Formats: sequence, structure tokens, C-alpha cells
Amino acid sequence: MARIDLTIAWNLLNTAKGALSDGDHAGVAGLAAQSAEAAFVHLISEVNGHAPISHFERRERAKELLIALKREVDDLWAARNIDFYGNVQPYGEKRMITIDEARMALGNAEAILLEVERMLDGPDLGVPPQSPPRHSS
Repeated sequence: MARIDLTIAWNLLNTAKGALSDGDHAGVAGLAAQSAEAAFVHLISEVNGHAPISHFERRERAKELLIALKREVDDLWAARNIDFYGNVQPYGEKRMITIDEARMALGNAEAILLEVERMLDGPDLGVPPQSPPRHSS
């Protein structure tokens, strides 16, 4: 399967980095989150044959697959919500995203993309760990 989703993911992340380096952090976390979302689609499609339509279901499945990065996924999603909607959850206190949150979003998205690539290049993608064989005495 072509890795067009990962190309899109890296392009989105690079656009977000460019916006931040230009001194504008509005939209950076949103683009970073969308880059991770593109990587989620590719990873889940490789493992399951297709990715769920729902953002929530994709994010939850991605956290199952990216066990070591669960917190990064959640923090990235929270920053995305602040960037897009002004709050972490509906009806929460409204505020603007900070530059530090935008930087965190970029770092988390990059870590996610790198881990997705590492997993895709691994020999046992989507194969649950096996117990060692038992030897009879």
C-alpha cells in the first residue's frame, strides 16, 4: 500500500512548523493534530484493513496501537480543541492557545509520526505478542 497518508502527514506537520517559525501559532496545533490523524488512518488501515470513520474511534484505536504515546495523543487532541474551538471540551472555559501548547502539539505530532513509521517498518505489524513455546519435559 502506498504511503500517501504519511506523505500528507509530514506535509501538514511541516506546514505547521513553518507557521510557528513565522511567528504565528494560531492553527499550528490543529495542523499538527491533522498530521497525526493522517498517520492514524494509515496505521489503522494497515493493521485492520480500514480505519473507522469516527475521529473518536480512530483516536482510541491509535492509542491502543501506540501504547507508549497515549498521553501524547490525548495532549495533542486537547491542544487541537483549544486551537480550533477555544476550549478542551464543549462548554469549557474559552481561551486562546499558548505558544507553549503549540510547540507541545508539534513535538507530540512528530513523535507520533516517527513511531507510526517505525511500526510500519517493523516485521510484526499488527501481530499481538506471542507467548514463548512451552517445552514438555
